[in-house]
Amino acid sequence: MLGKEECQNANQGAGGLILLFFICIFILSLPSLGFTLKMTPNSLPSKTDVNSVVLLLLGFVFWAMMAYLMGSMAIVNGPNITDDFCFAWVGKEYGILGGAYQYYLGWSGRYFGNVILHLNPLIFSPDFGYFTWATFMIMGLSLANTLYLAKNIFQKPWWTPTVLWSALVFQAIGWYTLPGLYEWYFWFSGLFYPLSFQLVILFFNLYYFEKARWIRFFVLPLVLFLLIGSSEITMIFFSAVFGCLQLYRVIKNRRIEPELWILGLVWLIGLAMVMLAPGNAIRATKHIALVDGLFDAAKNALLQFYLFLKEPLFWLMNLWILLFGTGRKQDSPISWSLFFGIFGILTLGYYLSFLPISLALDETGIPNRTLSLLFMYLLMGSAFLSFILHQKLQRSIPAKAQFPVQLLIMILILPNMHFSKSAHLMATEISSGTAVQFAKEQKARFTSLQENKLDSVEIPAIQTKSAFLFNEEISTDSSHLWCKCIAKYYGKKQVRLKNN
Repeated sequence: MLGKEECQNANQGAGGLILLFFICIFILSLPSLGFTLKMTPNSLPSKTDVNSVVLLLLGFVFWAMMAYLMGSMAIVNGPNITDDFCFAWVGKEYGILGGAYQYYLGWSGRYFGNVILHLNPLIFSPDFGYFTWATFMIMGLSLANTLYLAKNIFQKPWWTPTVLWSALVFQAIGWYTLPGLYEWYFWFSGLFYPLSFQLVILFFNLYYFEKARWIRFFVLPLVLFLLIGSSEITMIFFSAVFGCLQLYRVIKNRRIEPELWILGLVWLIGLAMVMLAPGNAIRATKHIALVDGLFDAAKNALLQFYLFLKEPLFWLMNLWILLFGTGRKQDSPISWSLFFGIFGILTLGYYLSFLPISLALDETGIPNRTLSLLFMYLLMGSAFLSFILHQKLQRSIPAKAQFPVQLLIMILILPNMHFSKSAHLMATEISSGTAVQFAKEQKARFTSLQENKLDSVEIPAIQTKSAFLFNEEISTDSSHLWCKCIAKYYGKKQVRLKNN
């Protein structure tokens, strides 16, 4: 076991990296807070600015607490024996694109997701430390994309308190509520799920807010192509929602824009590549009557929707948007008929996303990584509907009462840090040193395996099992898939768990 001092040093090192990141963000936001190198009476922030800064600081605390926990856990993260060594071995054997093609032929049609899977850090080095940077990269990419979205929605510079607060709080709400936080941010073989979600946000950012022709005719189709091939759930949900919205637009305008022809062609090509993949026949082993599958999908969709609605942060976020929106109202808000049409489209996309598991994929339950993706789409869809309702409200909260109400909602948001299962689990494992000790044992036994000259090697069992990072132990049967992948990766004939 690690001593108390070693655990503290490891945690302090993790905290130092995250704290440095926090300081950089705070320094970048100083101009928006009214501070300059030379303070003058005219540079003092107004009362409205002060209110925004107070909300920003509260939102920053909400975000920073989870970011610190995730960063500290990322420091001790490493490969999971479930899939990681398999993708690493195949990537080393066939190359990244060659490995992705083999997976396309033998398991899944998500052509871009397959590439991400075979970019496993173990391909480049057996050093587990690179898994830390994978988590930080996803966290940073997510924040940058969310800032880009908030900047576009509010039509303000990204460093203004309102934009920063919105991005930080939205990202933190996802972190605190995701049922599959580990699979999204720490399991490399699951990283294509958050990347898939980020591609959807990026697409809508570009489609609705960027006007440059090179973006609309080159970058946007490329993002769409990657998006369709990133995840089956994303492909289905996006196709249903965006496709129906574009169909409405075509019927209303009675013409098809040139860029829509290009996007439609790219969408069809991507859809065909996913649907016609040879690997789908191998993966989709479940055979069920169509009617039974439709009812099963409806049952799963309703059950998960009920579980989503039990999240207090879901309601608090939508309440904020309903009451305050972006701070300004449109002259011509969306009609009620269009509102219910959008509601129906989002419902359709959500329901259709459950069909692959109900009709074809032989899986026990719905994986948490998939539920997390569905939850984030539900969160985005409900936020948009709340924004439309805000635009249609005839009355607004009086200006003098807005900040007290905002402060009250923010105070209600903050305690949810304590009730998050993921946050509580990570805090417990970091403070107790369990995560650090688990990482030490995991690294030691694979380092020993790498240095062992024998062809057949027995690996000792993990004594300290992290409830957050530990997923499954190596099998005592050397013919088990995980054992075979580990053996192939390290150039051994046989690898198995040592019998106690």
